[in-house]
Amino acid sequence: MASYTQAIGHFENGEFAKAQHAVSACLQEIYANIHGFVLTENLQNIYGTKVSVIVVSHRSGLEACEVGRGIEDFIRRPDVELIFVGNGPGAAEGASGPYADKARVFGLPENIGCSAARNVGAYVARGSCLLFLDDDASTGVADLDLLAGTCIERRAMAVRGRIAPKSGAGLTGNHYNLGDSLKPAPPTTEGFSAWQAAAFERYGGFDPLLAGHEGMDLCCRMLGETDAKQFLYQPGAVMRHDYAGDDRQWLQKVEKLQLSDRYLAFKGIDKDRVAVAFKEVEKADAV
Repeated sequence: MASYTQAIGHFENGEFAKAQHAVSACLQEIYANIHGFVLTENLQNIYGTKVSVIVVSHRSGLEACEVGRGIEDFIRRPDVELIFVGNGPGAAEGASGPYADKARVFGLPENIGCSAARNVGAYVARGSCLLFLDDDASTGVADLDLLAGTCIERRAMAVRGRIAPKSGAGLTGNHYNLGDSLKPAPPTTEGFSAWQAAAFERYGGFDPLLAGHEGMDLCCRMLGETDAKQFLYQPGAVMRHDYAGDDRQWLQKVEKLQLSDRYLAFKGIDKDRVAVAFKEVEKADAV
């Protein structure tokens, strides 16, 4: 099987064209063999699913994921499905406990990065709304209900929530908390975001090489046919998550984002264009 590790090696060396070619070959094999990666399937309510909750983890099985605690009442709704993607060998042991009869579990043969693995979850999803959740964060039933509900009821392309620090020592990102008002905003908290499934699929999902700026990238591609008002920030939906545990981790993230910026420039994606689009919407609403 073509290796995602090889693709990322090209990416980190700035060989973006080679990285794209390598990741394409890798993912073609993944999708061609997708049914072979099913560890637990669930055939209940195949045609009645409205929201597909997608959790990706390379660390542990579903029951060990922090985000799974406290959201059982949401997951067990008849119009909600839970998709767990184990991102690499041993990362998916199947589901037990409260999710034993609910989860759809997929185990990938290698770690293919968070964006590509989320795309796999979206590919097998049955719902009209995709709800992506970070595995190492915490949130609640009301928060998920509001995030998904805003996306569905307002027919938005995507809705992101507010991120609060999980621990006192954790460092936060400047994009985590955008204030207290529902307003247009780019979907830059990918691990706490809801997307219109049809639009997500139509625009190809997240770029599989990105682990930072993938929401901005997808938003920019979508803005060619829609406007900024279709992307919302819902402050009432809150997830607790630390951007970085210490200064070293924060610097590592900054370096990754700088590499992502170079890649976006290579693709011809203009982040400034996105910023201008949202500023224009804010000005129009203020008049």
